[in-house]
Amino acid sequence: MELLQRLQRWYTIHCDGDWEHKYGVSISTLDNPGWDVKINLEDTCLRNAQLEYKLIERSPTNWIGCTVKDGSFNGIGGPENLSEILTYFLDEFLPEHIDSEFTYPLHLPMLAHKGQLWLKADASVVSESTLKIVSLSNPLLPNSYEWNLDAEAELLNQIASNLSDMRPAFEVGDVVEPTVY
Repeated sequence: MELLQRLQRWYTIHCDGDWEHKYGVSISTLDNPGWDVKINLEDTCLRNAQLEYKLIERSPTNWIGCTVKDGSFNGIGGPENLSEILTYFLDEFLPEHIDSEFTYPLHLPMLAHKGQLWLKADASVVSESTLKIVSLSNPLLPNSYEWNLDAEAELLNQIASNLSDMRPAFEVGDVVEPTVY
């Protein structure tokens, strides 16, 4: 997977309707010249990560510096070091600092109602693009579901009588690549 695709997947995992309104990823330029990358870690599996400033200087235009400050990963580098900063974040920083206790809420599609009904679940981070399902809501309880608002009234009538027949498309232990709906 290409570097930008990998970063996009990391961002996608965190888009839950709230996180992307408060936090995010920014890439800008420096005037010396160079790159400035900020990746907010609040409400992510990296929320407790720490990193003292780490500088690798090869020449005046070939260098990177990375740290965690004020709840964000901050990477700066020379004009041709953007990919190195992003690679460091995804290949070294992320795997070394994942909080395995942190879970993300998911909505798993139901086999009989794909695109209309989802079972609530929780998952932990495996990589920048994948999550492992660690728990499922009780499928026998109506409040365990999210549904497409267009189908709400019809679905409520359908599922009220046959909750025991409901099956999610995934199970605990499955590794999934989330999609934003």
